[in-house]
Amino acid sequence: MITTSLTLRGYRAEDADLLRGHWQPGELLAGWQHVRPALAEPVTMRLDDGPLYLAGDLAVVRFLDVDWVHRRARLEIGARPGTEDDLGEVLRAAVAHGFGPLNLHRLYGWVTPAVGTPTGPIADAGFEREAVLGKSTWLAGEGVDREMWGVIRND
Repeated sequence: MITTSLTLRGYRAEDADLLRGHWQPGELLAGWQHVRPALAEPVTMRLDDGPLYLAGDLAVVRFLDVDWVHRRARLEIGARPGTEDDLGEVLRAAVAHGFGPLNLHRLYGWVTPAVGTPTGPIADAGFEREAVLGKSTWLAGEGVDREMWGVIRND
């Protein structure tokens, strides 16, 4: 069982500034994107893609493509710049929320290694790399690999 002191809370209108950041959209754990062009606009998470949760003022967490029959969902986290030391706690809180209140059995997400996503916190939260898709996304003018990471609730 994953425990954490950080809890997720629902999105509120006054938190709108947290929806905007320099992350790679659709990532399991998207921290500051070092390969992003200097003048590129920050990404804004859309409110109509599914319910949003906030992990303090550290990150925005979303459970997407929820399959209530098979109890699984894709996890997307957009972390604010300067929160790299707290990413593990954010991931653990997201997993605890998915396996607890949402009663899901599997969480998964995409990681793009070329962006520099730290996989240590992902593995520490119980995720395992399940697959590598070679040159499956376009980034900074070239095809780059993506990885699928997943965690299963064992009870």
